[in-house]
Amino acid sequence: MSRVTYINGKYLNHSEALISVNDRSFHFSDAVYEVIAVYNSKLIFWNDHLERLKKSLSLLDINYDNNLKVLYYKCNQIIKSNRLIEGLIYLQISRGIAPRNHNWTDRIKPSLVISALHKDIFKNTRPVSLITSKDIRWKYSHIKSTSLLGNVLLKQKALKQNAFECIMYDEKGLVTEATTSNAWIIKNKKIFTPPLKKNILAGVTRKKIFDAANALNIKSIEKELAINDFKEADCVFLTNSSSLMVKAKKIDSYKLKIDKDNVYNLIYDKLIELIRIE
Repeated sequence: MSRVTYINGKYLNHSEALISVNDRSFHFSDAVYEVIAVYNSKLIFWNDHLERLKKSLSLLDINYDNNLKVLYYKCNQIIKSNRLIEGLIYLQISRGIAPRNHNWTDRIKPSLVISALHKDIFKNTRPVSLITSKDIRWKYSHIKSTSLLGNVLLKQKALKQNAFECIMYDEKGLVTEATTSNAWIIKNKKIFTPPLKKNILAGVTRKKIFDAANALNIKSIEKELAINDFKEADCVFLTNSSSLMVKAKKIDSYKLKIDKDNVYNLIYDKLIELIRIE
């Protein structure tokens, strides 16, 4: 838990870090966010997160006219204030505070919140169980907004079934992603993941997996995938900033293969290398 949190120009004790009930993030999920990994007190893949943040702000027409480069300084201040060695930085920008109304005016000043979480994320987690479900999220999941109720409901459904995550599929039966992760398979020593669309977030770790595979001369392919492709894969894994890479051992009641060719571990080790030289 964060001891010090930044809210709209002030570094506050977390228990005192309050924001108006009229912030539009409460009423309308009218906000964007980034979750950034921290290793050795250093922000990981910062430039990629910043570029995605800028894109999300633009797509929602949130006029955050402050110098975005200052965010790097503020995040580092939160790292320092919280003595964060390893964990996550949560950064959120909402459209701002105004009386509840669906419409807004350009006079609203965006709200900025930055907090920290101590978490051991640079550890290759044991294989996990997955469930599957129809994708019930809003249609613009490529925007990293706080409109996450669909994700929350399916993640909770997974928890109730003693699973780590839920793999989602669209009306055509094609896999989109998991509730908090991008989804991958390994087949014949190649890696595959669904191509980016408006229902798939361009994960920063996803991007780095392509870099790692390229460095290892492992072929990486964006391809439409169905649940059966995952069941027939040589390995299934998930990627995100808060867990890096997680291998799966089961989907629903179907037992998965666990990468006899060691491709997963090769990519994981290369990803850690990229992080350390970042």
